[in-house]
Amino acid sequence: MSEDPELLGGAVLRGGERATLTLTREYPHPVAAVWTALTVPEVTRRWWAALRADLRPGGEFSLMWLNGDPGELQWWPGEVTTLDAPRLLEHTNSEHGLLRWELEPVDVGALRARTRLRLTNDLEGEDAWVPMSLAAWHLHLEALGRALDGGAADWLDWGVTSNARLQRLRTAYAAALTTP
Repeated sequence: MSEDPELLGGAVLRGGERATLTLTREYPHPVAAVWTALTVPEVTRRWWAALRADLRPGGEFSLMWLNGDPGELQWWPGEVTTLDAPRLLEHTNSEHGLLRWELEPVDVGALRARTRLRLTNDLEGEDAWVPMSLAAWHLHLEALGRALDGGAADWLDWGVTSNARLQRLRTAYAAALTTP
């Protein structure tokens, strides 16, 4: 992956028809706060999607992305495959394959607690889907940082405010993926 600072923390491994995307971010918040942002519907909707979850292996983990036309939003079913609260959540999603969220505290001594989040997304599909997925996760992980600080995405305005940046990131990720 490119050394472009805007693409910080993204990597792709390929195998046949599958791609594994990995994005890593650090947040100046404790693991418990980041875990809450991944698993509590009132918080997930501030940065990611509406959530219906039964947090146990085999339990439901369905998402409704909120950044589309409100009349056309639909639930994308999923299931919890692995759970080790508050450090590991792995679940399926009908549109995004297998998602694995790993949280670990970052030792910063006497400074404020920090958490390293590693998102791994195993997905199937055509090559064009990879840079778009990386770009979209990039924006959602930025929105997670804002949500952890008390903010919330404006889903009705998401397309207008994020589309140009999404396209720029998609182009940058596509270029980085084709660069030897």
